[in-house]
Amino acid sequence: MKITLLVLLWFWIATPEPRETHATWEGTQEESFIKFTIRNLGLTVEGQFDSFTTTVDYNKAQPASSRFSATIQVISINTGINKRDDHLLQEAYFHVEKYPTITFQSTSVSSPDPSRLTVKGDLTIKGKTLPVELAVAIKEVGGKTQFSISGELDRRDFGVGGSSWVMSDDVYLNLYVEN
Repeated sequence: MKITLLVLLWFWIATPEPRETHATWEGTQEESFIKFTIRNLGLTVEGQFDSFTTTVDYNKAQPASSRFSATIQVISINTGINKRDDHLLQEAYFHVEKYPTITFQSTSVSSPDPSRLTVKGDLTIKGKTLPVELAVAIKEVGGKTQFSISGELDRRDFGVGGSSWVMSDDVYLNLYVEN
């Protein structure tokens, strides 16, 4: 019994702490952002969402067990032009009265190399949920882990903006989360 207890104690002391490779946190707007770009009338329109929460459950030792999620408050859309933002909140675009949030929940995570992840998940916009794939670059800086996330989607797949010959179908996503 004493030997078993000593062996267990030795393994407990000699085994590295799991938190060294596994961390969970919620990002806030102070340390994260969610931005997008789209072409409209031949110009690149940039925007962001000012109110959101992100949750990252990152396991460096086993990246496939990591999870990413986000909830975005649609009313917080900000393109720098209030009139355009008000227009985007209407039924033809985001229909904020009926669909106040955009959500993302990862379904799988893979790691092509130690500094990159491929995150697949379900994105819900205007009540429609579709699979998306995001590329994630990971960087360790000053004791913090930084996730630079990019992706692309077709706005028409989610019923945003209808058919328009002046507005691109492709929307480019740029997210940043830091712990």
